[in-house]
Amino acid sequence: MPPFTPCFPTSLRHDEVPVALLDLVQQRLAGLLGPRFTVVLGGSGNGAGVSHYHLAIQHNQSGVSLEDYGDVGAGFIERLLRMGAQVRDMLDSATFNRMAGDDPGRPLVWLSELASDGESITMRPPI
Repeated sequence: MPPFTPCFPTSLRHDEVPVALLDLVQQRLAGLLGPRFTVVLGGSGNGAGVSHYHLAIQHNQSGVSLEDYGDVGAGFIERLLRMGAQVRDMLDSATFNRMAGDDPGRPLVWLSELASDGESITMRPPI
């Protein structure tokens, strides 16, 4: 990524970040995800900056998309980068490719972050 010298306006409210920061985060997400994904990161606010973000990530091969929004509070950039990495790993996985197939034994849903390591979910076919 090329060096960036931010020029932040001095009229930002305490709960806002500069629009240029969102541009940098969008570039970082696009680089992290690669060319198979489309990333759009926008923002809204009442002052010269942004107080809320609006993120859309689309997987170009499958058309699957994710949308998220929230405050630009502390840690929001790290959260978005973690989310981007999770989305990439999930959509580029062998499991996701199996979900798109015709195999009757294919997974129908993606479940993650179970309460404990020993916990599992079993679904039986209808009788």
